[in-house]
Amino acid sequence: MLLFAAVTVMLRLTDGSVVEGPASFSIAGKGASQILSFQSASTASPAEAQQITADLTIVQVDKDRAARDQAVERLTAIGLPVMTPLLNLYKDTDQHEPRPLYRLFEKIIPSQADGFDRTQGLLRLTNGQMLRVGAPAGSLKVDKREIPWSEVRALAVRQKKVVKTAEVHSIRHSTQIEYFDTGIVLGGGSQLTAAASGFTRLSWKEDGWATDPNGLTKPGSPAYKTNLVDGHPFGALLGRLGAKGATFAVGKAYGPKAPGAGRLGLAINDNRHWQNNLGTYQVKLTATDAYDVGQGQ
Repeated sequence: MLLFAAVTVMLRLTDGSVVEGPASFSIAGKGASQILSFQSASTASPAEAQQITADLTIVQVDKDRAARDQAVERLTAIGLPVMTPLLNLYKDTDQHEPRPLYRLFEKIIPSQADGFDRTQGLLRLTNGQMLRVGAPAGSLKVDKREIPWSEVRALAVRQKKVVKTAEVHSIRHSTQIEYFDTGIVLGGGSQLTAAASGFTRLSWKEDGWATDPNGLTKPGSPAYKTNLVDGHPFGALLGRLGAKGATFAVGKAYGPKAPGAGRLGLAINDNRHWQNNLGTYQVKLTATDAYDVGQGQ
């Protein structure tokens, strides 16, 4: 019998629950230490199917920002079973950036891994490969619990260090539109470090509204009495852990700090007049004892 080294995993089950603990396993001949994450494309459970229908309606209507962000988060967590109902929902004339309904598709399946067979799961490896494979047969033992693979919707292997770069766009990833999903899930013991550079313009030619990732240090024009919006400087690079998480300042340099647990998102701070933004921030992220669950989108 071929043995594989034990790792710490985080599972999302088809009933929506999350299990975390040590496990030893392989998928498609790849040992656990070679794996970043796996998403199963098995048919949605009745509870998942109901959640998909409800959440796609929320994202499509897009009237309640907080509810929409939470719906996107749930749909992304369910993953591949969302592909077909999402594709069926799209219409030729009204899906475009920066609409979150359009952006949702690549959060579900990166273009490099898309293909004709929607029944295959997605296996992401530490060497950068993405493979479309079926779910293993049998069961997976996590800690002392035996879990059938048929009940596993997604799996991620905790990494000692996750290093990623992100391009945070001043329109697509404005706080008024949606956060850039880094694909990094932090745990209670994770340390996060970030270094950001770049220059954004929040009012085209008006230099008073131009800034680096630390954000404006004074109001951009005499019409404004403060350089702050929602408690942070205009144009500042912000972070958030999960759709319900509080925002925190990242700026040009952050950490190493332990901001808490959750899926890390990044955005550029702005008010409702975001349509005249230009520019991006380039961000290098390093997280320890964290999960890499997907490409940044």
